[in-house]
Amino acid sequence: MRQQQYKHRLQKIYPNSAGIPYFLLLAVILFLAGLSACGDSSAVSGAVNPASASAVASLDKESDDDDDNVSENFRITEAEWDGEESELKVRGKGAPEKANVEIADAGSGAVLGVTEANRNGKWKFELANISSPPCRVKAAANALAAEKEVKNAPANCGTDDEGEPPPALPSHAGFYDTYEGSKTCNACHDQSVDVHASVHYQWNGPTPHVVNMDNGGKLGGINDFCGYPDINVIGLLTNLDGETVSGGCALCHIGMGSKPAAEATTAQLENIDCLICHSRSYRRKVERRDDGSFRFVPAPEVMVVPLLQAITDIQGEPTKGACVNCHSYAGGGCNNKRGDIEEAHRNPPSASFDVHMADSTLGGAGLNCHDCHITERHRVAGRGVDLRPTDLDVELRCTNCHASQPHGSDRLNRHTIRLDCSVCHIPEFAKITSTDMVRDYSKPPEIFEANRLYEPYIERAANVVPAYRFWNGMSVFYQFGAPFEPNENGRVLMAGPVGDITDPSAKIYPFKHHLAVLPYDVETKRLLPLKMGILFQTGDVDAAIRQGALEAGWTLNSGYGFTSAERFMGIFHEVSPEDDALTCNDCHGNAQRMDFAALGYTPVPARNPSSANNCASGCHGNKPDEWPPSEFFARLHDEHVSEENISCNECHNYY
Repeated sequence: MRQQQYKHRLQKIYPNSAGIPYFLLLAVILFLAGLSACGDSSAVSGAVNPASASAVASLDKESDDDDDNVSENFRITEAEWDGEESELKVRGKGAPEKANVEIADAGSGAVLGVTEANRNGKWKFELANISSPPCRVKAAANALAAEKEVKNAPANCGTDDEGEPPPALPSHAGFYDTYEGSKTCNACHDQSVDVHASVHYQWNGPTPHVVNMDNGGKLGGINDFCGYPDINVIGLLTNLDGETVSGGCALCHIGMGSKPAAEATTAQLENIDCLICHSRSYRRKVERRDDGSFRFVPAPEVMVVPLLQAITDIQGEPTKGACVNCHSYAGGGCNNKRGDIEEAHRNPPSASFDVHMADSTLGGAGLNCHDCHITERHRVAGRGVDLRPTDLDVELRCTNCHASQPHGSDRLNRHTIRLDCSVCHIPEFAKITSTDMVRDYSKPPEIFEANRLYEPYIERAANVVPAYRFWNGMSVFYQFGAPFEPNENGRVLMAGPVGDITDPSAKIYPFKHHLAVLPYDVETKRLLPLKMGILFQTGDVDAAIRQGALEAGWTLNSGYGFTSAERFMGIFHEVSPEDDALTCNDCHGNAQRMDFAALGYTPVPARNPSSANNCASGCHGNKPDEWPPSEFFARLHDEHVSEENISCNECHNYY
């Protein structure tokens, strides 16, 4: 069976090989590949019949003519990189009339695209929106081939968006030529049952770390970004220019279009889009079927390689780019939702941006997402505060790699008892792309120029200082359909951490504190879902609210109003290098970064109230001659704790 698969694959790649025993064909191919890999042009040339010597590419780089041709006539006349436009231009001549000319990366063999020669045998090829070009290109038409160095190619030429060389041959080339999601993959692979059971597919799962909830997820829940996914799964939208645009929450999930269901039926097991995670270059779009339903199909018009290459170039482990494609664009735009996962993570520009994910040549660790987010049977470890289900219940902690007390200072190591490492080592987030900090559905929507659709009113911010709260690993959520009870601050808590200063299992963590203004039923006090397609296409918030309530099965007998809401989202990415970590004076003394009173670190009432802002004024005056401002807090604290052995509860009201 395996021999037949290889034979079938080889004959699809080399169609003129029919009738040749597969092992002989494979041996010949490997032999030729070995010769070409040797790099010894004299050895190759010496083995060729002089009568056919013109069919051998010249590898003489000292030649005045940089073309490597199998024909004196077929040649690349121009290969140039335009860095300002991120565009590769390749031109040539000598091809047979109307012949297809395939352009490839000469170093890896990865196909870049195909163009057609005109009646005079001339051809041109342009490829835009790529991060870096090949160092050298190869053109092939029928039995003809030529190569040329790319003029103005940058130092990182020959790598993909993530700094990796593209594969020489698509890993699944020859096994299939059309792709229908996991229906195609299930012919050889049996992992669809595992994927079907995962949170990535189900949008749902067990919730052992959520208070008063056994099972839950995005389906059946409402959020303060795009609302209620159950009525906004998939569809086609018409933008302000009359263009059709793919839409729906499913754009960032791994199904093929049908809603997930708990039972692993054949239809469900064929509803998984494997290539969302396992192909670098595959892209998809929404298509309306004859029965009126919607389904995802490949979108070759937005792929940078031919369709067949995209659907057969399979990666065993997802790349950073695969994760960024969805997780960076949650909430409707780049870095809208998370705040600490943005487009720049595809190829981090520096260690100061993210010391874990930046390449080692930039001073980073060069980690991929799955180095921390380990997987088991397609279940992924890692759960933020505002994620209801747990996919793989393995804790992601810095101590999985680092020591629990990693500092050379006892003073710093004592902080790790009540502070997570991220507090000091992520001083700010949204370092490059701003993030959505306020989403207000009570205000008129605005036009999002990237797709010419309306979007809710959004206030964005960059280089955001986190909010800080205690967290013991448990979370609380607003339950869809339940009457809400605002917190003391007047806001509905959509998602937040559990824990406080009296909880010995809780530590302080950094959070993105997202605010929103959401519609609610004034009679039942339920938060209302919106039909987002109406808002996106028309900007009519009222119609979107009323249709959303109708599709949820609710009637608005007394109308609706708007209420304030908030969500706390853990910040764990964009870790800064050691030299950029916070220092004592960033939090203590007169610093405003951390609200110690809100955390429970208020002074004893008998002390001078001003001590909440300046410890030195509580019992005795400041000592500027002894404590310079840069050392103020550290010196003050050392004198009271280390030298005078004063108990914590002498100055603080917690025990």
